[in-house]
Amino acid sequence: MEVNEMGGSWFLVKYVDDIFRNEPINIGVVVTAEEGIGSHFLGQRPDGSINGQKISKRIHGVETYKAWVKFIHKEAARGSLEDRIAGLAKRTGDRYLIERRGPVLDSEPRISPTQLANELFAALVSAEMESTPNLEAMAERTLKKLRFPPGVTIDRSVDYKVKVRDVPQLVSFDYRCSGGTTTLLDRLSFVRHGKPLMQSVNDLLFRIEAVERQQGIHEFVALYSGADRSDESERQLRVLNKFAHTVDLSSESAPDDLGEILGVPALSA
Repeated sequence: MEVNEMGGSWFLVKYVDDIFRNEPINIGVVVTAEEGIGSHFLGQRPDGSINGQKISKRIHGVETYKAWVKFIHKEAARGSLEDRIAGLAKRTGDRYLIERRGPVLDSEPRISPTQLANELFAALVSAEMESTPNLEAMAERTLKKLRFPPGVTIDRSVDYKVKVRDVPQLVSFDYRCSGGTTTLLDRLSFVRHGKPLMQSVNDLLFRIEAVERQQGIHEFVALYSGADRSDESERQLRVLNKFAHTVDLSSESAPDDLGEILGVPALSA
């Protein structure tokens, strides 16, 4: 099979969640060719818009992420993405990196830039994300191992109205267990480090305090994966334990631990 260059390039977009550690993750692929451009980013819907709920928790600042994706699309459409790379490389402290990885090769059967971007995304981005423990999946597996008696229910993605300096706000929690006592549960990722981790913990503590004071709810659970624990996360756990129960979802005892907190039995193994 004869393979030739199509006069285009493909680019890998990365995000650095911890500048000090400098360990980027792949978040998107852009393909430019004579017949157009193709791209695939984390959280990207079929129409090209970004679903912020589908972005890795290692990326903080959903609106900033959306702005970068829009900027990259714009530069690719103008044919100036490669020129932008040189300028971006001179800047320090940027969390977003763009690398030209190679030319676009022509082959038979010929595929579109969008198809190529989807294939590269599956190989370079989605596989990396799948290797990271999925807290939501771990939480759902743990909940399925509990026996909820009649009258005890689990609700997902619950909102509460609170006031911050007399300004109405909505605060959200991942789960609510309702029965004799109301317990709110929230997932907390320890994949991030430094300031992003501290911000996540502080955000959870703010929501706990606001709901406790204004809604009269006093039982909270933070769900995390012990596979991501570090000295830094241990310090944050000690703080969290003063405000909420904590459950390590990666532990074999997670169903028993969570069941004891919620007052429901775990199913037999």
